[in-house]
Amino acid sequence: MKIRRVRIENFCCLHKVDVSFEEITSFIGPTGVGKSTVLRALDWFFNGEKSLALSTDDVHSATEGGRISVEVEFDGLTDHDRKTLGRYAPDGSESVSIWRTWQDSEDKITGKALAYAPFEEVRRHKKATPLRAAYKELMESDPSLGLPNVGSAPAAEEAMLNWELANRDRLTASEVEDTHFFGFAGQSVLAQLIDFVFVSADMRAYEETDDQKATALGRILDHAVDRTEANEQLGEIEENAHQARQEVHAKVYGPVLDDISAALSSEVGKFTTGRTVVVTPTVQAPRPARTAFQVSIRDGAAETSVYRQGHGFQRALIIAALKYLADCRRPEDGTRTLCLAIEEPELFQHPPQARTFAKVLRELVATSPEGRTQVMYATHNPVFIDPSGYHQIRRLCRAVNEEHPVTEVWQATEDDLCRALDGLVDANTIRRRTVGRLTGAFAEGFFAHAVVLVEGTGDEAVITGCAERVGVSLGAEGISIIEVNGKDNLMISHAIFSALGVQCHVVFDGDARKEETELEKVQKLLPEQRQKKELSIEREAQQTRKKNADLLRYLAASPTPQPTDESTAQYTVFENNLEIYLAEHWPAWDARRQELIDVGEGVDGKNAATYLEATRTAATDAPFILHALLENVRALAGRR
Repeated sequence: MKIRRVRIENFCCLHKVDVSFEEITSFIGPTGVGKSTVLRALDWFFNGEKSLALSTDDVHSATEGGRISVEVEFDGLTDHDRKTLGRYAPDGSESVSIWRTWQDSEDKITGKALAYAPFEEVRRHKKATPLRAAYKELMESDPSLGLPNVGSAPAAEEAMLNWELANRDRLTASEVEDTHFFGFAGQSVLAQLIDFVFVSADMRAYEETDDQKATALGRILDHAVDRTEANEQLGEIEENAHQARQEVHAKVYGPVLDDISAALSSEVGKFTTGRTVVVTPTVQAPRPARTAFQVSIRDGAAETSVYRQGHGFQRALIIAALKYLADCRRPEDGTRTLCLAIEEPELFQHPPQARTFAKVLRELVATSPEGRTQVMYATHNPVFIDPSGYHQIRRLCRAVNEEHPVTEVWQATEDDLCRALDGLVDANTIRRRTVGRLTGAFAEGFFAHAVVLVEGTGDEAVITGCAERVGVSLGAEGISIIEVNGKDNLMISHAIFSALGVQCHVVFDGDARKEETELEKVQKLLPEQRQKKELSIEREAQQTRKKNADLLRYLAASPTPQPTDESTAQYTVFENNLEIYLAEHWPAWDARRQELIDVGEGVDGKNAATYLEATRTAATDAPFILHALLENVRALAGRR
């Protein structure tokens, strides 16, 4: 059983949010849009006031009535899950929905279950006497139900439930309020099926290493250490000690206390008859033995408490504990799902450690037996984003032009890409290029307000250099330049970013002279070789023209096979390629590039560092189209 979907209403900054969940779910977006709030809402759902005591301050400002609701839909139900959930998950059901609400300090838990409607009217009575009266009235008014006489409200509840189990064909779907989903001291139905662990950004490792039931260490010990045998042996020792103490007391104190008892009885007998005084030693019964554990840190010869360690180490210890928790569950826990919800897993970590943490979290899911681990986290670090796992990203943004804060959730699925690229890119090609072909740098774009998609590093260097020339910081304006390794990946990349709500500007080459240049190169070949090569060049040129037209069609522009130099709000195209354009329209750039090469400060060919320095330091200003490109991209970023 896993979390499939969460619907949150009026919880803190979240007005109405509907979020689907994967085995790994990554929440990204600007500060203050509600990434961590989604995780905290789940923590409240599972753990109630033990995690967060709600008040009217936690109700969204646009709410009428002050009602908070967190609904969780679970799927992947097993036979064990259905048996444990009972009427809330009848045979054959694939999912179950449960929600928790809060209004005017009243906390309610409700589930969708199969129930007999007249019984639900009886159950609406919260107090025992009215409930028994309603039950008796129904029993007498409809003898065909065969309900037994009962003497208490719990007996009435049990009788109705037994009847429902025996008459499944007469039940209908109902919303049933029932606190037994959560119970007390972790003995609830949901606690038997899901272990939800929330790691907040301000969690302290020294608190989590106390041997308490709800802490990380407590959970590890609960899953990994069977205390039964030790407790039995310790209990036997205590019982023997108790008997030994009784024998000592009887032997040492017995004669003296007998004399005292007799003397007092004699004195009391002077005032009353028939009663005697007995003085005996009090021996306290032993309490059940339970071994407690503690954690300390040894550094060389020094051994200190976790409290004395730095923030980075404490955070690393928490993550390590969670990993071990996922790994060490005993066989009897195999039907229980572990849900790890982590706020900013990158906190206090150096980049290599952050990458290791990201790998660990992904491996937790990949290596979990029967997929019984689910991970979700809110992050600001691209290291924790797997570009090929774009479907796992939930990008949260603040809706514009709203009086009250409203959060929108964006996500991309393979079906979304196939629909967006229908007729332009084959579905198999989409799958092939989005698995293992997207670079790590691609992930940075998911955090941007706008991205510039370019074919190669040379384009990125020139655009960056032009921005620096005019004093524009692209990063400060939330703009990222993403190299996608060729024209073939431009449309797919654009579709992914667009589905996630990131504004896109595409920069590409029309390659108008490429065919002519390639044909000139083969003129010296033998006729037979030349003819074969010319056919290959022609086929490639036809493909290039088709790619140009398809890309422009996708960008809602005129599908011109050989476009001219142009910059629009959505794209910038160079009729030939960037290098030819710069050579013809910005000769000072080409001269500066050659100068850098001649003095040994640059590298010949398509070298990003050389391109960047030539752009930054060329003697004359950049041509108009590059300025237009910058303005168009900055305008896109301003739409957020």
